[in-house]
Amino acid sequence: MNVIVSVLENLLIGIGVISLLFAITQYGKRTSDWGGACILFVKRIELSIQEHKWYRIGISSFFLGVVVRILNLTFWG
Repeated sequence: MNVIVSVLENLLIGIGVISLLFAITQYGKRTSDWGGACILFVKRIELSIQEHKWYRIGISSFFLGVVVRILNLTFWG
């Protein structure tokens, strides 16, 4: 069980990071404002629907990965 949860944790965090990088790359290519892409987490910037979708998938997956990590450490750590 511990191995399955550990793999799930790493998979969710990996998907989250990749999705966030994909959203930042799409924004940077669309606007040519790579500095704005770097402050995506600090300030509100205008994202297209596609960029916002990838951003939300990334944040959700990363958050679920962290929750699974906490549960893994709590119950099987």
